[in-house]
Amino acid sequence: MRVSNIVLILCLSTSVFSQDSKFSAQDAISLALEQNLSIQLAQTNVDIASINNNWGNAGALPIITANIANTEALSNIDQKLSSGSEIQRSNVANNTLNSNIGVSWRIYNGYKIKATKERFTTIEQIGEIAFKQQIDQVIYDVLNSYYNIVRLNKQIASISAIIDLSKERLKIAETRFNVGSGAKTDMLQAKIDLNAQKINLQNIQKQVQNSIAIINTLLKREPSSSFEASEVQFSIPTIDYKSLSEKIESQNNDILIAEKERSLLINERKIINAQRIPTATLNSNTFLNRSQASAGLFLINQSYGPNIGLTFGIPIFNGNIYKTQLKVNAVMQKQKGIEVNSLKNDLKRDLLIAYQEYQNAVADAKIEESNVKYAEENNMISTERFKKLQSNSIELRQAQLSLSEAQDRYINAQYRAQVAAYTLKFITGEISKF
Repeated sequence: MRVSNIVLILCLSTSVFSQDSKFSAQDAISLALEQNLSIQLAQTNVDIASINNNWGNAGALPIITANIANTEALSNIDQKLSSGSEIQRSNVANNTLNSNIGVSWRIYNGYKIKATKERFTTIEQIGEIAFKQQIDQVIYDVLNSYYNIVRLNKQIASISAIIDLSKERLKIAETRFNVGSGAKTDMLQAKIDLNAQKINLQNIQKQVQNSIAIINTLLKREPSSSFEASEVQFSIPTIDYKSLSEKIESQNNDILIAEKERSLLINERKIINAQRIPTATLNSNTFLNRSQASAGLFLINQSYGPNIGLTFGIPIFNGNIYKTQLKVNAVMQKQKGIEVNSLKNDLKRDLLIAYQEYQNAVADAKIEESNVKYAEENNMISTERFKKLQSNSIELRQAQLSLSEAQDRYINAQYRAQVAAYTLKFITGEISKF
């Protein structure tokens, strides 16, 4: 499938965007692929490479030229012929017509034409891979920004719940203080903790606005435009590391581009070698030469007809330029091979690190999910004990802090797993299937 079809498929996958600036992750991706300027620029590079990739540009087609010249002149004639007669005339009108159609066709040049055509094809393929790479990058950036907003929204919900608990704690502390069964310090500490949570909520809301500005920029919208993530949960896929590791060399965009660049060096070597081989060029010319004068030895002189010939060019010596170019090309191929191997090792390392982060985040999320349940139960018990004067405010405050921290760790663990999952997909070139 041509990569230009990827955009069409992804954009059509959500035919109508959600109303009131409410976006799913797929909505955001589709709009970004439709509007993003970097993708549009990458598409123009593909178009240029596609236009250049033709046999005529590679030199396979003949060159045909037509020339015509018509000259009118007035001249004075003074001719003495061997027969003894003389011709003397003034202001003699002359007309000269010269025309020809020439054809030059290089019918053999050591397969340089074929190598050049292969080079244009490879350049077009590099453009298509780079285009897909830009698409993948945009999808990756959008997903990163989108699920960061989901994370922040979950934190807002969590903090809002903690604020409600803090308000209840303050209410109990105030009641206990008013009836003389509680210390004022308990009430004051409850107010301090409540205000601290309110400030925390404001900071998270500010982060949401900043994240919205970032994703709006990716979608080519005004940074201040309204944006609401319709998804409230993470969508963490199951990752098969072995399957992904087997695909990295055949699907990673950086590796594919590097391999194509190595192919360009091989094509360049063929082109250099072709210039050391004799060439054969077919030449043909059809001409018409006509000269007409009102006086003189020839009143009309006309010749016309075709001709055809074959020209052989044999390179003998050019200062070892081609030999030097071949040596440089061999070193460049070796250099590119080293770069490709280094790139493969780096990507395998990055893939392993991302997978380990994915595993750790998934495991952490499971543990933290349990911790949240334990913290909720602990907070409920501590609240009831505080109401019944069976505990102090320190115990309840610690229970609420434990609940807040557990919820925060749980949300962050899920987000880490989400990011690691599409980082793995991005490295293996499968982010568009996310």
